[in-house]
Parts: sequence; structure tokens; C-alpha cells
Amino acid sequence: MVGALYHENDSRRDAGFSLFYAGINVGALLGGYACIAIANSYSWNLAFGLAAIVMTISLVTFIFTQKSLGPIGLSPFRSKGIEGKKWMEYATYLGSLAIIPIIMVMVSKTEYTDYFMYTIGPATLIYLFYEMGKFSVAERKKLLGALVFIIFSILFWAFFEQSGGSLAIFSANNLHDTVAGVKLDPNGVNNAANSLFVIIFAPLLGLLWVWLSKRNKEPNTVIKFGLGFLFLALAFYTFYATRFFAGADGMTSLEIFTLAYFIITFGELCLSPIGLSIMTKLSPQPLQGVMMGMWFLASAYGQYVAGILGAGMVSPNENASLTEKLISYTDGYQQLAIYALVTGIVLIAISPFVRKLMGEVK
Repeated sequence: MVGALYHENDSRRDAGFSLFYAGINVGALLGGYACIAIANSYSWNLAFGLAAIVMTISLVTFIFTQKSLGPIGLSPFRSKGIEGKKWMEYATYLGSLAIIPIIMVMVSKTEYTDYFMYTIGPATLIYLFYEMGKFSVAERKKLLGALVFIIFSILFWAFFEQSGGSLAIFSANNLHDTVAGVKLDPNGVNNAANSLFVIIFAPLLGLLWVWLSKRNKEPNTVIKFGLGFLFLALAFYTFYATRFFAGADGMTSLEIFTLAYFIITFGELCLSPIGLSIMTKLSPQPLQGVMMGMWFLASAYGQYVAGILGAGMVSPNENASLTEKLISYTDGYQQLAIYALVTGIVLIAISPFVRKLMGEVK
């Protein structure tokens, strides 16, 4: 829908997705900190139930404001005047409801999640390659270019998405509770700092892309992705550096931890909204929904791998001291910094090849 707001060669598209991304993070900021506060004061059931209530409010808001978007967001059948396939709309709604029990089973029994992750990715690729045969050579090259971005995004999220795992445990166990003299819940900071920085800086970075574009100096999407990994590497090196600010008790600085989230935000803004934008640029109209779905599937795979990487940072000794836990986690963050740095360099190195696949798309 956001992509449909812009013409095909509109240079403001990346900036528009950056602003859209800031809007997403308003909910992440409020929910991230409120969830911790409500759970600590009342219960986790209420905290997670609040998410459902707010999503319902969002849906109602969209329904009442949809008219301002014109035909954007309408059913493709309705916008094209096709009434005979209206049953497919209802099938989509019913299918969405029917899948909820399956998701609940997958959450409660993680082995089923493993089976799903092993099959959904290959099945999606097979379907995509089947659909690619219906398009021209130039369009197929663009789709292959989109796949390159999707594959690298899996690696990005695998490194990035430690906030719900290792960083949450690290912040609960090893961080002081003050930032610039203000007392804060370390896990609240872990949940909300990134979103706060996204809200502040996403519009500014979007304006920077527009400003550079007008002067023909805007970096192409591949370079932006590469910069995302370089910022990610610097951020995880900063997480690693918290060990140098720790006391004898294994407790370290919440300020340095927050600085790392400040840095990681710029990595996210160079990749995530830009990735959303490039999916709409490289995908033929009939496949835009599929490619956007694959982009978010890549995010799911990244979070899946992130859990595996985070588990590897845990000290095998359950009775380890806080200092031992600090060393174990920060060693892991140093490794992630190295992986992110190498990946960013590789991506920038192959940028000429990827740009050829992209054709006229920048």
C-alpha cells in the first residue's frame, strides 16, 4: 500500500517508507515499555492482551480513514471491477482465522515451528521460480535481485534480533538502572530504546535521502544495505565494549548499552525501510504481495536464527557468576560484530553484480 502511493520512478519512495517505519515504531515504543510495566505490576496475560486491543483499534481506524487513500488498499478484484471472485476475499479472511490454532500449537511446541521453518522457505522459493517463468528476462533479473536483498536481510535480522533473547537476559542481569542520572528499567530500555531512536531519526534520514537524490548523490540500495551491516557491526562492538565499563560485581553501564542501540538504529534504517521500498520497485505488480511476504518471511527466518545464536552465548554453567555471564555474552556480541562487518564488506563488493540485475531501478 505504501509503495502504491508513489509513481514508479518517484525518488521519495525510500523516504516514504522511512516515515512509514517511524509510524510502526510508535507502537513498538509504547508497547515495548508498557508491556514490561504492566507485566511487572499485573500479569503477562494482560500485557499481551493489550496488544490485541490496540491492533483492533488500528483496524477500526484504518476502516474509517480508508476513503482518504482512494483505490489504494482496496481488494484487487473490487478495484478492477471483478465481482465473480469475491468468494476469494472471504476465503482469505476465513483462512486467516483458521490458521490461529495452528500458530498457537507451533508456539507451544517448538518442534512444530522447526518443521514449518524447514518447509515454508523451500516451498515459497519453488512457487516463486514457477511464477518467474511468466515474466520477461528483465523482470526475472529484477526478481533475482530482490532475492539477493531477501537473503542478506535474513543475515541482518539473525544478528540484529537479539533484543528478545540474549540482550533481554543481559539487560536483566548485568546492567545498572540509570541513564544520565535517570532511573530506568534496563529491560524497558532494551525493549523501547531502538523504537524511540527510529521515531526520532527515520524522518530525518528520509529527508536526507530526498536531499541527496535531488543532487544525484543518493547511494543506491545495495550500498545502503552494506551501510546497514557496517552500523550493525559497530553497534555489536559497542555491546561488547560494555565489559570494559563493568565493576567487580559484573554489573555494567546502561548508558553504553543505550549508545549501542542508538548506533544499531541507523543500521536498521539503512536496511529495513529501504528493503520494503525495493521490494515494490523490483517486483512486477502481480507479484508484489508475494515478494513483500517473502521479505517478512526472511525476517522470521532471521529471528529464528537469532534465537539459535543467542542460545549459543549462554554460559553452560547455570550457577555462573554475573562476571562470567558478562564475559560469555560480550564474547558473543564481539563475534556478531565480526560477522556483520564481513557481510557488509561482501555486499558492497558484489554491488556491481546486483545493480546489473536491478536494471534501471536504483
